Amino acid sequence: MIHAMRTAIRFQIGSTWLCVEDGNGCAPGHPDAVTVALRASRPDGRLGRRIAANHATRRDEILALGLRLLDLADRMTPETFGSSGQTAGDIGESPKSVNFGPGDRDLIEHLSPGRPIDFARHVYAGAERLRARMPILRAAQCVLEHCDDETAKGLHSILAAVDMHGCQPFRSGLALGAE
Repeated sequence: MIHAMRTAIRFQIGSTWLCVEDGNGCAPGHPDAVTVALRASRPDGRLGRRIAANHATRRDEILALGLRLLDLADRMTPETFGSSGQTAGDIGESPKSVNFGPGDRDLIEHLSPGRPIDFARHVYAGAERLRARMPILRAAQCVLEHCDDETAKGLHSILAAVDMHGCQPFRSGLALGAE
């Protein structure tokens, strides 16, 4: 089955687009890798053909780029709405905004100056926790690949309870069944 690639992030540079497109993975919406591509721009301004692409950009590479961008943004002067002192671009035009949607603009307006770097620290800490817990994740994956549907539903209920309460709603103990 052929499906169209969905572009999750795009940034226009002249007549070229830098795009991060959906990737592949076992769980929908949670890819193992994404495609980072350069695309030409069509005459109507939409995305055109691929010029170059990396089809296997992993999570660590995306995270490193994001953290570097957040660090840079944290050091930059915040934009103000009414500022008339915009710097002219290379060819004498005012800089263009990136493809911000209404949600993006609202998020940027409500960010405090320290918030992006705090967010970056939180993301980095989460990635480190996940890296340290990879043996647990692999064991859970192995169990889910081999267990019956009732066991899988029970594990899902436990995970939902932990997510809701922030901890296990019961004490865990090892239960061995007599055969």
